[in-house]
Amino acid sequence: MVVGIIAEYNPFHNGHSYQIEQIRKKFNDATIVAVMSGNFTQRGEPAILNKFTRAKLAVLGGCDLVLELPFVFAVRRAQDFARGGINLLKNLGIVDYLAFGAEIDDIDLLKSIADTIDSVKFKSMIRDKLNTGVSYSNAICQTLSKITNIPEKTLSLPNNILAVEYLRALKNTSICPFLIQRIKSSYHDKLLNRDISSASSIRESIYSDKPNWDLISTTVNSNTFQALQLADLPYIKNLYRPLVMKIICSNFDNLKQIYSVNEGLENRIINAVYSTKNFNELVNFMVSKRYTRSRIQRLLLYCLIGLKNSQIQQFDTNTYAKVLAFNQKGR
Repeated sequence: MVVGIIAEYNPFHNGHSYQIEQIRKKFNDATIVAVMSGNFTQRGEPAILNKFTRAKLAVLGGCDLVLELPFVFAVRRAQDFARGGINLLKNLGIVDYLAFGAEIDDIDLLKSIADTIDSVKFKSMIRDKLNTGVSYSNAICQTLSKITNIPEKTLSLPNNILAVEYLRALKNTSICPFLIQRIKSSYHDKLLNRDISSASSIRESIYSDKPNWDLISTTVNSNTFQALQLADLPYIKNLYRPLVMKIICSNFDNLKQIYSVNEGLENRIINAVYSTKNFNELVNFMVSKRYTRSRIQRLLLYCLIGLKNSQIQQFDTNTYAKVLAFNQKGR
């Protein structure tokens, strides 16, 4: 039995350990294959630890094999993140189940939501919602809420969004879903709790002037705790100067070829570069009702590395599997 997981492990914490425990509880002899994002995450931010360290910690935490989710999927919206991970697991040809967490503990309800998104009625309604100027993610949640009567706040929780996208992507595979209800803390919970806390709250504490190491030590295992204490933390603000230089040296035609630069965003990028003095100001200048902070941060990364639409199309049809870490069973 092979069970797949799609994750960021940013960092690996007790919530992730709980997920692995639940997999072992249901499938005692399972081989667990994790597909993990690399040095940058879906929100367009650098991971708190490099990918090889995070992969090693995942294996020490119970995974058998860790593969890298290519950047072109890891740093994209939820739909592409999920599709990329599922396709990689599917193409391995050995995975029986995909384990994932969600705040909604009802697989049939989640499947119903996934079917709704793929319906003709939904596609028509979301186009109308997008025309009001809201972001794509907000348009999805608002439209789903109207159709299903599920509170928008519940639908907008990242784990619920990803769960639905996983189920959409799984339709074209033989991989079965294994839902594990998320416990205690939500994805964006900023409050650091004892035992199980969100990765967001752990990162926020570590990046603060006075990290609460005593409390953090209760939320991660000893291996992760040691790695975090010794970490040379990456700061996204350090990308500002090379990013500005790259944009200034580009012309409008070059910027238009960058992935997700559309609707005149090249003009907004140029204006932002000449109107700001640091990375945070640059992002804030570009954020709007239509463009979320996560989308802008991803877009700026695309500009920095020169990721073009043509390259995205090539990668979308040619997934590769890069091994990051494994134990003897995973080997």
